[in-house]
Amino acid sequence: MKEKATLILGGGSALGLAHIGVLSVLEEQYEITGIIGSSMGSIIGGLYSSGLNSEEIYKIAKSFKNTRIFSPLNLDRTIQGIFDGKSLLKAFLEWTEGKKIEEGKIPFIACAYDLISKSTVLFNKGLYADAMRASTSLPVLFAPYKFKQYLFIDGGIEHPLPLAFSSVLSQDKVIAVNVLPEAQKSACFINLESDEITKSKRLGRTEVIFNAVLQNQAYLAIRDIAAFSPDIVIEAGMADGHPFAFHKARDFYNYGRKQTIETLANYKEPRFITAIRKHYRNLIRYLPNLNIPVKDNT
Repeated sequence: MKEKATLILGGGSALGLAHIGVLSVLEEQYEITGIIGSSMGSIIGGLYSSGLNSEEIYKIAKSFKNTRIFSPLNLDRTIQGIFDGKSLLKAFLEWTEGKKIEEGKIPFIACAYDLISKSTVLFNKGLYADAMRASTSLPVLFAPYKFKQYLFIDGGIEHPLPLAFSSVLSQDKVIAVNVLPEAQKSACFINLESDEITKSKRLGRTEVIFNAVLQNQAYLAIRDIAAFSPDIVIEAGMADGHPFAFHKARDFYNYGRKQTIETLANYKEPRFITAIRKHYRNLIRYLPNLNIPVKDNT
């Protein structure tokens, strides 16, 4: 009999395609009883919850190189973002066959941030497509998603790895999958004495935005891993992966599989978590019980 597990799938743009490889391993070893996703994690998690298996999701991911949905050439533009996201919503409706979350094979929650109420909103009902679109509205890149009385931006803005809500679904083993780049844990003073000039890498407008956002989210993910104590953390963020490299689904998929197999074979709590607990033991010991209250507005 397989052990039951709730999955927490984080955001990371194209890096999140690694979630598919992770799922391909976990579904063989665990009974997945629920998924909570943010940003790209909500897309992969939503597709899985809607009834697709990892192989079917991987097939969709491999088609990204032949579609304009995630391409900089997709010119469905708007004043509120580079893309208005209509193509994205249409794709989500097609991939999930217009299903509602209530019709899914396993419980699912997508995290989005509402600009009106200035709070995180959890989608646990309604169309998968609406939940996924709301959760993947990265500011500047995508226009906010206007839905009923809400105006949603990317759920990863506040909860890139939504461990804070893990207790909402079940009390099963919690497996968190972090695909964000490793946060730099050091700083240095500027050197004004050196005459050395290095050629800096040119970054486009969207790359500047993505790199800044992803680095900030990497720190938020560390915060929540330390605070909410998942049973297992799978670090599946490819160090040399590009946030726009949707055409490299195979590389991300294989990396996700590799990291999951290695992690499950010999799991140890990440050293940075152990260090945080030791250094801030009087504070951290209370954090796992500080679940963010979730109001039922239905």
